[in-house]
Amino acid sequence: MIEFQNLKLEDKKIIDEYFQQGQYQNSECTFTNLFIWRDCYAVQWTVVDGLLVIKPGQSDESWILPPYGDYAQHDVQGVILQMREYFAQQGKPLMLRAVTEELRAMLEQSCPGMFEFEEERDLEDYLYNGADLRELKGRKYHSKRNHLSNFHKNYPDYVYEPLTADMREEVWEYINLWCKQKECSGKFSDGLICEKKAIREALDFFEELDYVGAVIRIQGQIEAFTMGEMLNDNTVVIHVEKANGLVNGLYGAINQEFLLHAWPDVQFVNREEDTGDEGLRKAKLSYQPVQLVKKYKGVFKNA
Repeated sequence: MIEFQNLKLEDKKIIDEYFQQGQYQNSECTFTNLFIWRDCYAVQWTVVDGLLVIKPGQSDESWILPPYGDYAQHDVQGVILQMREYFAQQGKPLMLRAVTEELRAMLEQSCPGMFEFEEERDLEDYLYNGADLRELKGRKYHSKRNHLSNFHKNYPDYVYEPLTADMREEVWEYINLWCKQKECSGKFSDGLICEKKAIREALDFFEELDYVGAVIRIQGQIEAFTMGEMLNDNTVVIHVEKANGLVNGLYGAINQEFLLHAWPDVQFVNREEDTGDEGLRKAKLSYQPVQLVKKYKGVFKNA
């Protein structure tokens, strides 16, 4: 009998082990990401015949992330059929989401003809060359260098600081100000409220989780905050990046400074998805990703 459990801090070791096995490229595959969003998305998990299964329970829509683990050593089709039965008992269809191209290929091999796959562009992660974002060389980054140059000219005394435990409440005060600017309590703000809660969770469990963070101060005040961690052996994932939008070039500054200081040698940078936000999509594309980590929705065929 399949039984899901709510995600807890003490589950970190086993979740990490499964993600490390696969060296996955998609941003969902860190314990930090699942943990800090666990309440907003009601994240639950279980292990079925040696494969990790993660299920959000926020809505009535039934879906899971693709099973994680060693497909060559386990009965993937058997796990999928068990999950189909699990949802069928609740009167719901089985759907997989955030299925990368690599996992789609493995699922099609293990479960031939069982799924209808559809690309979900809004969920696809932006993957960048780390050296590109640190150095901003070439014509394609000309405007980015100009924005940074203006920032350095206008704010020559800015200070970059790595995040430490004793800075957490000061960062939280900044996040409250940022949220006020973004009208988190207004209409259409559910996503921002969830993001604010996720940041609070990250700050509360700073010492237990694996991420690192940083801030930029201007005249002593925090005006930008970011956090990230290694996603796999050659890729860092940026979980959060916030900056005062009234300070021209500040987003570019925290982006570059964080990589230069915290990740000076990392090969790739995953800056997560744009969730369909046109402004965010434009901004992420402007940094010239080397790849979009494609993700698919897989709907189980009943026929």
